[in-house]
Amino acid sequence: MFLNQIYLQKLKLLFVLAFTLISVLLNAQKNAETEIENYLKKSYEFVSVNLDSALLYNRKADDLIHNLPKNADKISVYKNLGNIYLERGDFVNSLNYFLKASKIVENKLISEPNNQQYMTYEIELLIAVGNLELRQNNFDQTLGFYNRAKVRLEQIKNESKRLQFKLNILNNTAGVFLKKEEFNKALKYYELAQELNVKAKDEKLEASLLNNMGICYLENQEYVTSIFVLNKALEIRKKLDDQRGIAQCYNNLGKAYGLQKKYKESKYYLEEALKIGHNVGNTESILYSLFSLKRLYEELNDYENAFKTLDEYTTLNKKVYNEESVKKMAQLELNYKLDKQKTIYSENIKRQEAEKKRTKLIYYSIGSCLFLFLILAILWIYLQKTKIKNISLLKEKLQLEHKNISLEKDFLKDELEFKNREITAKIMYLFKKNELINSIAERLVELKKKVMPENKKEIQEMIVEMRLKKDDEIWTEFETYFTKVNPDFYTKLNELCPNLTPNEKKLCAFLRLKMTTKEIATITYQSTNSINVSRFRLRKKLNIKGEDINLINFLENL
Repeated sequence: MFLNQIYLQKLKLLFVLAFTLISVLLNAQKNAETEIENYLKKSYEFVSVNLDSALLYNRKADDLIHNLPKNADKISVYKNLGNIYLERGDFVNSLNYFLKASKIVENKLISEPNNQQYMTYEIELLIAVGNLELRQNNFDQTLGFYNRAKVRLEQIKNESKRLQFKLNILNNTAGVFLKKEEFNKALKYYELAQELNVKAKDEKLEASLLNNMGICYLENQEYVTSIFVLNKALEIRKKLDDQRGIAQCYNNLGKAYGLQKKYKESKYYLEEALKIGHNVGNTESILYSLFSLKRLYEELNDYENAFKTLDEYTTLNKKVYNEESVKKMAQLELNYKLDKQKTIYSENIKRQEAEKKRTKLIYYSIGSCLFLFLILAILWIYLQKTKIKNISLLKEKLQLEHKNISLEKDFLKDELEFKNREITAKIMYLFKKNELINSIAERLVELKKKVMPENKKEIQEMIVEMRLKKDDEIWTEFETYFTKVNPDFYTKLNELCPNLTPNEKKLCAFLRLKMTTKEIATITYQSTNSINVSRFRLRKKLNIKGEDINLINFLENL
């Protein structure tokens, strides 16, 4: 008894320890998930303010996430890290994290192809990779990713999300044309996105659209409109405390004032943009500010600061872009001192070349028009020949089809006539058989009167046997055969004339089988005159007027 109590106490202790361990593990996982959410929230908050801080918090979330089973958390962390590295100009790490997230999404969608949450992740990642390609000026690849996102977008059920994605794709697609210097085309996309954003009411996106539209107006030399739109974007971004966006507006305002020769305002905005770019850690913004300041110093003939700015720009750019870009920047640095000396000479050369190009353009235009006319003429002739050929083929096809239909119709007609003749032969055979049996039976009856009494019984049995073999159901059998071959005949006949007698219906059937008046008289035991009278009455009942309409042909067409 004492040993049992000790054993029970040990079991209770083990149970308590196990329960405590499970609770600790569950709480640890729950705490880890909460920590990840907090780190991600802080990372999102710092993305617009300081990319280094955003990266720090996201890395902490990344350190915790490996032991957790929730894929959604991993996708959010990887996606955010990819975006942060993209803004920092680290394209390799950015793509690496985007691909990590994409792999999780693809695997999930294989098992759950209609999962709305993972479809949303897929669209976000397609847009993100498209943005990465855009930053490297790979325009075809960029549009390819955006188009894939648009196709997937049709399967998103949430209207609000669908609208937000559509706006992002429109804005980013316009960015492609902006970089390709197709400003009017880019402006159309921005204006379309702005119309849609009236419903979405996304202030951050509105500021981005206004900023980009300002760039388009700037490049089209509509400086007043550009500055007005850029200031509206700046006002929204200051309200949202979007430091990256503010730096972008400052850069564009600096450029706008510089192009108007307002160098003081231009310098102020560009230097402010550079400060914010350094504070936030936005490499693209820093590069833009440096390059614009370099050009400004050139305009002010401050070559010392221009060279220093160019040196800083080149150093930073080497860390961001590929070898080809580095070579271009190095060449730019070597050619820097020669730029001013070449300016006057280049202007003269350009003037002469422009004149030559104008003349060549006229010749090329005329030649192109003639060539285009020739191509169109050849194409028209080819299309006409093709059209004629197709018409001929179609005509031959219709003729063949018509021929096949005619042959099929003739075949069916022959087959129907054959079956009708078969029915006629069969019915005639049955009537002849009955007639023969009746004749023999009557002769046996007469013979019975003359034979000896002992033979009468045997003759009577023969008479009975002969009458038993007579086909009394001949009409029923005829109706069965006839209806099988002509299934709709009696139905159409009743619709045409519902008050026909059974004998008149039989007469119609005989005539349909093309039996002569004599054959009909034979099997019905009537005279030919009676049959002719019946035919006359039948024509009257069927409302057949005029001798030009043949009764047999009329019945055949039913």
